[in-house]
Amino acid sequence: MDLASSLADATGTFLGSLDGSQRALACIPFDHDDERHTWAYWPTERRGMPVSKLERAQSKSLHRLLATLVPLPAFARVVTIMGLDEVLDRLERYGSDRRHRDDYWLTVFGEPGADAWAVRYEGHHVSLHATVVDREVRLTPLFLGANPASVHDHGMTVVAPLAVEEQLGFDLLHALTVEQRASAVVADVAPDDIVTRNDRHVGDSIPDDGVPIAALTGVAADTARRLLDVYLARFPAGARVPDPDRARFAWAGAPEPGVGHYYRVAGPRLLVELDNTQDDANHVHTVVREPSHDFGDDVLAEHHRRAHAREAREEQG
Repeated sequence: MDLASSLADATGTFLGSLDGSQRALACIPFDHDDERHTWAYWPTERRGMPVSKLERAQSKSLHRLLATLVPLPAFARVVTIMGLDEVLDRLERYGSDRRHRDDYWLTVFGEPGADAWAVRYEGHHVSLHATVVDREVRLTPLFLGANPASVHDHGMTVVAPLAVEEQLGFDLLHALTVEQRASAVVADVAPDDIVTRNDRHVGDSIPDDGVPIAALTGVAADTARRLLDVYLARFPAGARVPDPDRARFAWAGAPEPGVGHYYRVAGPRLLVELDNTQDDANHVHTVVREPSHDFGDDVLAEHHRRAHAREAREEQG
């Protein structure tokens, strides 16, 4: 079964586990473009079916859908990030009612298996989107964050769901030559978050500074490939994977952990950002986007163009 069919089947199975009122919460027409393009990675209410209101069997069905949406390493990150909200609640001495491992929402746009439909899973530090148009599957924007970014015990790391992404960024920075590093480091102080935040669209506004990935050799080139592989491995087989061609690596902030730092890998068809500045640089945000093509906007535009052309031909007889 291809990915489009697997997603439709898993989503349909989950919707079939809901009663009428729950399904009304979960489902929104696909043509509600404003809501479909709305996303956030902080704790807030969302439209959709809240995980906190699901029974056990429904919750298991939802997790099977998530396991279809992203490969195992990304799935492990997602469920770990969700659990970290309980750790954060403890660290904050239970002072907020906005920290809970089930404060996530599943939203389905349109009918699974239709020519165009979408599904969103979102809550604190997780924002996953799948748009399926004419059986093409697009998964950007794809956001994962963690607070705390890492938990330690006796100098050992207990849990750090985005440690690989972070460490490979440092490894790449330190593998650069002096000249390459001078090009890569674009600011001494890191921004206080990913630069694109939760913008609905990113495109020509992304700076083209930094060192070209294609110019790297040796250890630096190998590290850059490993870094890209980690992010692109968030996409399951059968999904459109953003193209890293002509991408550049840029860094801002401290060159060592423990002080605010940021990097991005940006090209015409790929944007990766990592920022770890908040809460004494123990609160990390990462995102993968496809400039000008998030939410399947390009393939959807082509779908509409073909539909209009077909309608025009039918009208002409």
